Amino acid sequence: MLELADQLVAARLVLRNLTALDEEIARQRLIAERAPAVADAVSARRAAIEAIARDLEQQWVAQGPLVALWQRAVELAQLAEGSGADPAEYRADVEEARLRVEAERLATRETIERLCDEREALADDVLAAPFDLPLPPAVRDDGRPEAGRRDALGLIEVADAALAIAAEQRVHALERIESAQLERDGLGAGSDVESRIAELTAALPESIDLPASAPPSAGMRLQRAGVGVTATTPA
Repeated sequence: MLELADQLVAARLVLRNLTALDEEIARQRLIAERAPAVADAVSARRAAIEAIARDLEQQWVAQGPLVALWQRAVELAQLAEGSGADPAEYRADVEEARLRVEAERLATRETIERLCDEREALADDVLAAPFDLPLPPAVRDDGRPEAGRRDALGLIEVADAALAIAAEQRVHALERIESAQLERDGLGAGSDVESRIAELTAALPESIDLPASAPPSAGMRLQRAGVGVTATTPA
């Protein structure tokens, strides 16, 4: 009876291992199947973000002279004020330069809004992956093209990291599937194990009065197999 109980405990452990391996194989197959799609989606977002970064760089270059003129006009107005001269003419130049910069930055705002949309789409792609990927940072509320370009470059770095992780995850998943399948094959068919468990369970009683002469470990071994044990008190 003790031998049957030990066999039943061992068979149940095998069945638990089979179940765990099946779940692991299914999880790793999902990763291996989804990783290329995740990489494709991230690559598409990366290309769009890179194009936006180039647009922002061009705007930065184009707006540089206008910003310099604005700063120069401000400095001249401050000098005129400091020297006691009438700064009205310089203030008019400051206002004109400011308006020119702000007009150019309206287009920059639209470009940054596009960047925000791509960032949200990239975040959706990252969160939909069946494995952990870095979240893209938020785009700052800054209308300058140089600031938007820095944010775009930061998103590109995150996309590159996500692509590397997706490739690594797929390789690891394929390796884990192979090793888990080999381990599972060595445990036998689940249906055979279940049949053996049923056979052993039927061969064991639901409960037993354990004689005082039984080995010290008998009660524990029977209880692990699910057999109820009552110790017989010596006369």
